[in-house]
Amino acid sequence: MIGRTAYGACAVAMIATTAVMAQPTTGSSVSQTSANKQVCRTFGDTGSRLGRYRACHTVQEWIELRRQTKQNVDHIQNARPWNVGE
Repeated sequence: MIGRTAYGACAVAMIATTAVMAQPTTGSSVSQTSANKQVCRTFGDTGSRLGRYRACHTVQEWIELRRQTKQNVDHIQNARPWNVGE
């Protein structure tokens, strides 16, 4: 049960990361006016044609969400025991 939850969380994180990374950014320094601009993105549920939702955040919030998602994925990948079953 916990394994399925962990895999589900990883899948959601990877989908969100892929969708966020697909959007080009202007660079590491974002101007103040563009940082406050609201951007809406549509995400689809894997395996469903109808399951879609829309998320709206500012550019700065999207950057922070991407950073947090990357940090979570790195943590999950590095916390996994490598010698299971040996």
